[in-house]
Amino acid sequence: MDSEFWLTVDIYRDVSVGLRNAMEPPNKKLCSSLRGTATAAVHGDVLALEEGDVPAWAFSLSQDVAPPISVSTTFATPESGDGHIYSRISCPTQSRCEFLLGALEGTEEKPAHCLLYSSGLAAAFAVFSHFLPKRVFITGGYHGTHQVLAQLQKISDNARYKKEPLRKAKEIGPELQAGDLIWLETPLNPTCEVADIQSYVAVAKTAGAHVVVDGTFAPPPLQRPLLLGVDAVMHATTKSLAGHSDALGGAVCVSSAEVAHKLQQDRLALGSTPGSLEVWLLMRSLRTLHLRVERQSDTATRLSAWLQEAAKDKSHVLFGLIHAVQHPSLASAREVASKQMSGFGGCFALELSTEAAAKALPTALKLFRSATSLGGVESLVEWRRKWDSAISPLLLRISIGLEDFEHLRADLEQGILKVSSKSL
Repeated sequence: MDSEFWLTVDIYRDVSVGLRNAMEPPNKKLCSSLRGTATAAVHGDVLALEEGDVPAWAFSLSQDVAPPISVSTTFATPESGDGHIYSRISCPTQSRCEFLLGALEGTEEKPAHCLLYSSGLAAAFAVFSHFLPKRVFITGGYHGTHQVLAQLQKISDNARYKKEPLRKAKEIGPELQAGDLIWLETPLNPTCEVADIQSYVAVAKTAGAHVVVDGTFAPPPLQRPLLLGVDAVMHATTKSLAGHSDALGGAVCVSSAEVAHKLQQDRLALGSTPGSLEVWLLMRSLRTLHLRVERQSDTATRLSAWLQEAAKDKSHVLFGLIHAVQHPSLASAREVASKQMSGFGGCFALELSTEAAAKALPTALKLFRSATSLGGVESLVEWRRKWDSAISPLLLRISIGLEDFEHLRADLEQGILKVSSKSL
């Protein structure tokens, strides 16, 4: 142990001496002549590198094991014309994160190109405004998406973005026209219904229409819709991709490099580029994405199965208190979900037998926080009717975190028993 300690000290001393010697060159240079001035505070580091006063690696971030954060809004203009110019266009942190997310969505044979946005709704706006559809086939799902469509309808003076009800692919197939857009939020927020992506892609290609998937409820590795032929995938990165309830953002992933370039030009004009801190937090979280979403998906699958069994088993302590449970792993959705998902997602919908019980449950639980959003490391529960009047008053949206299954199961059981006895 002592020898290892002194070896570390020797290495540190050698590096420190090397740096100190390098920073004290024998010949006086501009960097040295500026010491003690405001000019040195602004230019000292760059001049020291250019004049060889410090080794090239001393100020470099390229050797950092953990990805660094670039906070600069502007960059020295490269003579070659290649490089970062202004952070609304690109910056090192953003470019690195976009590359990583594209790598997660695509394959070697079918690479994906990713662009990041300031929010999920900014990403949705980008997709809709790129395709400029006269008609959008959409039903239910996140209410914010409908708000984006309403804004675009207003901007276009109702010439575009007319909403049509989304039905089964074989039913809307004959109605589709070139340029129409099918918006699939799958699994659906908050009811967790699953759309058969490939069936919609088939009818869309025949008609010359487009298919976009909101994959927020099932990020990679659970689901990769680009491999199923869709035109674009949108994510609210705020949710599972960032995964720690601390970074707002959105993303659009496409297979076409040409489409990606056009989206980048649109983003430049709209100014919907995310900040470096949010992008850095997202990039940090992508490192643990597979571990987190697979664990959350497994726990949600087990909990939804337990709750459904409780609803059916007359001997179960919760029998009669649960109206319905919805999750892609359950029988009603499992056949389609199994075709296009490697796991079933960390969210499920729970309907209790009375509205009073449903409204009271969020504050009766100990390990579930009563909060909106989803996909974080902590489990959340929300009486969704609070925000969306179209949702059943019996329904609770539950987002599973990284807590132990047995602890969450016990908390749900005590909470449902507590609120149900009060509502009798």
